[in-house]
Amino acid sequence: PDHQSALLKEPVYKSVMYRRLEACKSEEELQQLEAVDEILLTWKKEQRDSVNKEKLEIIIGCALAGPEMLDDVLNQMRDTRGLDDGMIDYIDDVIAQAKEKEPLNPQGVGSKGQGGEPLLVRMLTVMKDRLVAEIRTRDKPYVRLLAALLRMPHRDEREEFLAGTVRAKEEAMEFAAFILDGIQYMEQHRADWLVDERVEKMKQIVSEVEMYHTRLAHTEEEFEAAHEEEKQQ
Repeated sequence: PDHQSALLKEPVYKSVMYRRLEACKSEEELQQLEAVDEILLTWKKEQRDSVNKEKLEIIIGCALAGPEMLDDVLNQMRDTRGLDDGMIDYIDDVIAQAKEKEPLNPQGVGSKGQGGEPLLVRMLTVMKDRLVAEIRTRDKPYVRLLAALLRMPHRDEREEFLAGTVRAKEEAMEFAAFILDGIQYMEQHRADWLVDERVEKMKQIVSEVEMYHTRLAHTEEEFEAAHEEEKQQ
């Protein structure tokens, strides 16, 4: 099991194969190494697909249970680096297989939904877009900040959290713009199968952040005016 775990780590696998390649002393040894490499690459893909299949099943189950559960599982996977390009590649493979089994319906009617695309393909495409967004933004502080605010049910709680987290008016303005971009993206990629209440809550939060930005700006202006008055005295 320890050796299997090591082989699944790409840097370790490449290091081992390069060393074996350098140690080859004949054409026969090289051919044997190439055969082993092909077998191991197939095995590695099967192992990764198995792990990614399990992850995808968990994600879809949480998505159908509700947006909060989906956020929680994605936050957990993002924090543990459970979301990666390999996961996206696996979903691409599943989408391609689904399209082969049920090709596009040119009339766009029946059980295939809008545009004649199979429902499974539409669902997986929306999910893939969400995962890509999670991977690309996982190291950005505003993602965690918004996720925390979305979990808070009361306005007073959110306002207190903002006051302790966002201190500068410029940061508040950037955060509001970040949320607006997220709202626009989600409205453009809204999925019929996924009831997502976060859009309305995000609109409420961005309004609160904009009001908070206004208060910060007024406080800064009052401070500057008081400081200027002290200088003149």
